[in-house]
Amino acid sequence: MIQPDQWREILHETILYGMLFKALALDAQSQNQDQLKLSYRPMFDTVSMWAERKHHEYRRQFGRLGGKINIQKLRDRFEYYVLVTFRGRQEECIYNVEHLKAECQVRLNNYLYDAKQRAS
Repeated sequence: MIQPDQWREILHETILYGMLFKALALDAQSQNQDQLKLSYRPMFDTVSMWAERKHHEYRRQFGRLGGKINIQKLRDRFEYYVLVTFRGRQEECIYNVEHLKAECQVRLNNYLYDAKQRAS
């Protein structure tokens, strides 16, 4: 049985990992435009694929619970707006963009730390 607000946590993770893999793709693209001594493309690709897989896992889980993301957009520089339908009810969720960025950074740092631990 699902906890009353568990769907919100799953939606939140879906949004975070979606933002993270898109940010990684943009960062990789900008790195390609700069003259660098090394190519970081494989690293960006690996981390981006991980974030995209996590995004799709959470999105599928949200869908299995009865949720559907209808709209997600940046409303201004500070708010990220998401409109979902969950079990027939429409819900609005508004996130602080700076908080989302910080949480994305935490997820990325955790992934890199875990990868380092596996390599040791």
